[in-house]
Amino acid sequence: MLKTKIHPREIYQRCEEFGFKNSMQMLTEIIEAEKDKSKRKEAIKYLSLVSNNSTSLKDDCFKTLETLLVTEDSIEIKCEAAKALGRLEYEKGLKPLKWILKQKPVNSQIKLSVLKAIQKIKFDEPEIKLFINELDCEFNSIKDFVTIQLLSLNPEELINVLLNALKSKKISNDHKIELIKLIGYELSSINVSFEEVSYLKIKYPEILNNLVQYKSILLEVITQILKEEDSDLMDSAIIILKILGKEIEKDITKLLLFDDFIVKKNAVILCGKLKYETAVDLLITNLDNIYNEVSIAAIEALGEIGDLTAVPELLDVLDIEDISFEYTDLDMKLYILDAIKKIYLNNTDSSYDQLYSHLTRDNNTIRESVAFILGEIGNEEFVKPLVDLLQIRNLDVKKNSIIALGKIGTLEPLNHLLKILDDEETYWLIKKVVVDAIYNIFQNNWYRVKEDHGKTKRLINKNMAILNDHLGSKEEEHFKVKLSLIKLLETYGEKPSLNVLMKRVNDFHRTVRIHASNAIKKIEERLELEN
Repeated sequence: MLKTKIHPREIYQRCEEFGFKNSMQMLTEIIEAEKDKSKRKEAIKYLSLVSNNSTSLKDDCFKTLETLLVTEDSIEIKCEAAKALGRLEYEKGLKPLKWILKQKPVNSQIKLSVLKAIQKIKFDEPEIKLFINELDCEFNSIKDFVTIQLLSLNPEELINVLLNALKSKKISNDHKIELIKLIGYELSSINVSFEEVSYLKIKYPEILNNLVQYKSILLEVITQILKEEDSDLMDSAIIILKILGKEIEKDITKLLLFDDFIVKKNAVILCGKLKYETAVDLLITNLDNIYNEVSIAAIEALGEIGDLTAVPELLDVLDIEDISFEYTDLDMKLYILDAIKKIYLNNTDSSYDQLYSHLTRDNNTIRESVAFILGEIGNEEFVKPLVDLLQIRNLDVKKNSIIALGKIGTLEPLNHLLKILDDEETYWLIKKVVVDAIYNIFQNNWYRVKEDHGKTKRLINKNMAILNDHLGSKEEEHFKVKLSLIKLLETYGEKPSLNVLMKRVNDFHRTVRIHASNAIKKIEERLELEN
């Protein structure tokens, strides 16, 4: 039966009056006999605080707390006992705390309390290794806590223990990922620029030496665990490898010759991210790799490196004679187009003769691909070769050429585009693309009209009149072409467009009627504001 009715806080406050030993006995009695859990927790807390006055009291307190930690069923009481052991800062407490961590399973709240207690008592090499083991914990709260504590170490010590941990054959790939992430994070926090490692050499030479010493292990681990979708992992891996610089470039490039699919793919990705020009030839040999993922990775890597010598090789992949095979891998085609675009954007002063020369090939896949690339780059010098492509009957070549002219946005091709629109033999999709391209051209030059550039204004007004006439007179035009014309008139039309749109209010197609009505309202509102 509980003999004392005094609250634990009062016992602590009056511990000198009661005597430290008696105070501990009173608190212990509450812990053992009290049914109120919150009062028991308070008694555990104050027990550790009272016991700090002598070694003998600490030992008695430790025994009580150890028993609670090991035998108690209540998670809350176990957690409080662990916290109290941490406050006690008594090295004997490490043994039961570490014992708890070895039990399977361990409640996440208990584990976190135990780790916090261990850190308060002692944080030397054995404890640091224990915390490194917990980087692989499934609970984010624990992973975050151990990460913060590890980052409190000095950089040399932390990098060293993390590199040592990577040597272990027992740790999982997920665990290795966390180690690489932490190494990268620590390196990024102490080295401002990874293009220049002089600061690291001067301030932390031991770190640089350790990275070089462990370069083989780092490369082996990174090429096994790298995941493009994990941006934190990718960033950390690139940080580590950039700091190693020339020490690692040949080693990564050699991995492009490996047969292992995962290693080869990741080595290809790294060559691209690190912009290794020395790897270009080997990357080109991997364009037709048996594994599609390796081929795509090689294409992307060549785009990131930006070496112009890769352009003919990339275009040759698209030079397929068998038309039935032409679109079997649309993804690869898109990757190639994007890579070539990146290469030219990285070499803005270069000649485009390689692209022009491919426009003369008797292969429509090549032509429409180059037309797409020219539109993506968007230089005005491409207008003439693109206009020439409009004469080709192939639908894809014509479509991509028109879209490219719209993206470039100069006024020169307007007459050519309007001729295609007016041709009754033109397929409706091409007509729609033409109207959308003209819309882009108007958008690109409208500021000149607003600034009253006479020639530009007259040209656009002339073309607007042709577009008004087309929408008003071509009753049988495809409804999607009409919708594109209505959108253009809604944005740039003047009073003459209102009469044309009124005709389309009675169109047989319901969607056209709705859009025409909305366009009339928009134009009227705009004209009213302008007046």
